[in-house]
Amino acid sequence: MTAVHGHQQPREYAEGHRTRLRARYRQNGEEALQDYELLELLLTFAIPRRDTKVLAKKLLERFGTLARVFEAEPASLEGVDGIGPQTATLISLIRPLATRFLKAVPVGKTLLRSTAEAATFFRAKLKGLSEEEVHVAFVNAKNAVMATECLQRGTVDQSAVYVRKVIERALAHKASGFILAHNHPSGDPTPSDHDRELTQAVKAAAAAVGIRFLDHLIIGDAVPFSFKANGLL
Repeated sequence: MTAVHGHQQPREYAEGHRTRLRARYRQNGEEALQDYELLELLLTFAIPRRDTKVLAKKLLERFGTLARVFEAEPASLEGVDGIGPQTATLISLIRPLATRFLKAVPVGKTLLRSTAEAATFFRAKLKGLSEEEVHVAFVNAKNAVMATECLQRGTVDQSAVYVRKVIERALAHKASGFILAHNHPSGDPTPSDHDRELTQAVKAAAAAVGIRFLDHLIIGDAVPFSFKANGLL
């Protein structure tokens, strides 16, 4: 189809836009695209003949963040005008696929050598969850991940039991050290007084058995809070 009066027809423009978007991603990776553009590109594979930019922006407006779009139930996604069952299913597959990918990484291959690496590792697991979860990565002497476990779902209300569970699992894995992480469903990663007290209790228990407590991270919508980086560990 040719241009009319110096302007491209809508369908021709849409195809050209999609091609350019894919090319930007293929050449420069996800850093070259904004959140709505990544979502827009994903939607093109389920919706071949509509403006997916509009739909991507509608989804972000409805759910707030990219993470919350991917954690939404299919029925909630279908509540957005233009999102049908096929598209909702595609979107809802992203989070479980990412989780399976992380679980499939061979033991000993993932190294958590810095706060940034640990934050990236745990953000993939915890960001955007609607309920608080506590996860632990158990590492060897070279800080290679030996195992990860979810030790708690819901707010921790029995600190003594929780601290004992962390140490017991570290000993069971014969870990040299561990990194603790939990999320704040509110999105604000600022530690509470309870978070601070719990961290100190875990630190004391780990020191008593000679296991390295490397960091405690709080995952939210902003940059994760690191107890180590903030001089609290």
